[in-house]
Amino acid sequence: MKKFRKGQSTLEYVIILAAVVAAIIAIGGMLQDRLGGNAGVYDKISTGMQEKISGVDFN
Repeated sequence: MKKFRKGQSTLEYVIILAAVVAAIIAIGGMLQDRLGGNAGVYDKISTGMQEKISGVDFN
């Protein structure tokens, strides 16, 4: 008996989707660790920009 398959089954799509989601979560975790130490730098930049903007007289 011959089986004819057209395209991929739903299970194959679920497996591929799970692998992609796992990869995104893993990459996000690695980036979070690397960017976590730089949070102070971003806070300093934000504070500096706010100070400069508040010092501008628009009148």
